[in-house]
Amino acid sequence: MNKTFVSFNVKNSGNKIPKYQQLVNSLLQDIEMGELKPGERLPSINEASEECYLSRDTVERAYTELHKMGAITSIFRKGYFISESSLKVKTKVLFLIGRMTETNQTLYNAFLDHFGKNVMVDIYTYQYKPREFKEIIGQQLGNYHYYLIQPHLIDEDEETVKILQKIAGDRLILLDQNFGTIRHSSLICPPNPSLKKIFNTQLNLFNKYRSLNLVLSEDEYFDPELINACSEFCEANSLKFQVLDGLEEDDFQQKEIYFTLSDTDLFQAIKYADKKNWTLGKDIGIISLNDHPFKEIIAGGITVVSTHPEKLGQKAAEMILNNQKTAEVIEPSLLIRLSL
Repeated sequence: MNKTFVSFNVKNSGNKIPKYQQLVNSLLQDIEMGELKPGERLPSINEASEECYLSRDTVERAYTELHKMGAITSIFRKGYFISESSLKVKTKVLFLIGRMTETNQTLYNAFLDHFGKNVMVDIYTYQYKPREFKEIIGQQLGNYHYYLIQPHLIDEDEETVKILQKIAGDRLILLDQNFGTIRHSSLICPPNPSLKKIFNTQLNLFNKYRSLNLVLSEDEYFDPELINACSEFCEANSLKFQVLDGLEEDDFQQKEIYFTLSDTDLFQAIKYADKKNWTLGKDIGIISLNDHPFKEIIAGGITVVSTHPEKLGQKAAEMILNNQKTAEVIEPSLLIRLSL
């Protein structure tokens, strides 16, 4: 085997990610991009230490980590080499979400399907608790190639920024939210002003009703901008608007629209309409958040506002596979069915 020296540099991300992890990430990225090929010799620990201005302990720790992952191999008295099986090393992704909802399950499945077999994803839930959010990230720093994080109900405060800055910006993807003080890629589907725009394309349907009710649920996260979008649409089109905390039978009134965020409230609305012998799309209107195959057939078909979790999952996979660093917006859409 020829003695090949590979020149590489630890990329300065500007974040407080450990030096050994920067070296690991740099080498893994070079392997993924084909800049380092199986059989190529890496600098010795001493050589890498001098070349990268790192301590021997830092380089040794990085090489040990890469060896455990199967990305490199060592040959006695010859040094470290890119492993013949390095191309088969799975990309490790941490997927951090508030809860495993139907929407997040769709996003997760789409991510796996689009990425293929060469990925290992660990899912963590923080139950919308900021303390657990920070603890999970702190405990898992350096354990993954990429961090796919959904910071629902997480403020961009000093402590949150400090912990997220420890992840290299090219390894961090935020879902449904942008943080302005850290480097990251993002994928969002904002409800405002897009929702008002798509509702306005169907004014003939909305004008059959006198009121729009947004039904919130303790079990489902919602973007506060959703309330603003619905309120502004109703105000512009002379519709009454109110926010309901769950759905009770006493709240259920004829000639009103109920926009349900949870499937539990959706089923309850259908149940109430059936009990009163009201026809969906005529006596009462129902809109549900995000699609599912059963919504195409239940009660003749449920109208849906889709935030396209499947597209978010596919795009997240593409960003990692193609090493993209971007902020992308995916517009929501309205799928009209008989319930409206």
